[in-house]
Amino acid sequence: MRLATLWCMATCALSAACSDAGSGGRHDTTSSAAGIVVTPAEFISARRYVGIRYDSLPTTFTFVSGSLIAPGGGSSAAAFDLDHVRTPRGEMVWLDSIVAVSPRGRPTRVVRAELKVPPLAADERLVMATCEVDGRLDPHVVAIVVSAPAETHYAPIRQAWRANALSRQFEVIPVTGIVCDQAGS
Repeated sequence: MRLATLWCMATCALSAACSDAGSGGRHDTTSSAAGIVVTPAEFISARRYVGIRYDSLPTTFTFVSGSLIAPGGGSSAAAFDLDHVRTPRGEMVWLDSIVAVSPRGRPTRVVRAELKVPPLAADERLVMATCEVDGRLDPHVVAIVVSAPAETHYAPIRQAWRANALSRQFEVIPVTGIVCDQAGS
């Protein structure tokens, strides 16, 4: 699970790069590299978040966790991340493309796909970027796992999705052969 540890370190680095030292999180008016400003009211009133460009979240949104998905194949490949966010409409996971760096030094993202997180039972957790499918780490997988207090390795998976940047959706995948680890284990 050394790869999972590396992904965790990359996630922490990305999260730190996205946080304001003064505000403790990714919050305030959002702006884009193209100069389009998305105000908190516009963000909140959007029917879907797909297509919104942002470099920080309005105060009514909370960044819970994230995971960087390294670009694949060639230097021109886009970088993506998965962000677990609490929105006025509930918890979601967003697949974002990282398109630029804002004048404030933050990564500017475009929401490419959104997944509404279903209500979790007391024994369930949402896990991103640490799941193996048939023994191979797949950073695109988001899963709901059954957790026990001392466990760091989760085999009972209740639901799983794979973020697909090309189709711009989270695709339901079979849970057979999926095992996830707690970040940092």
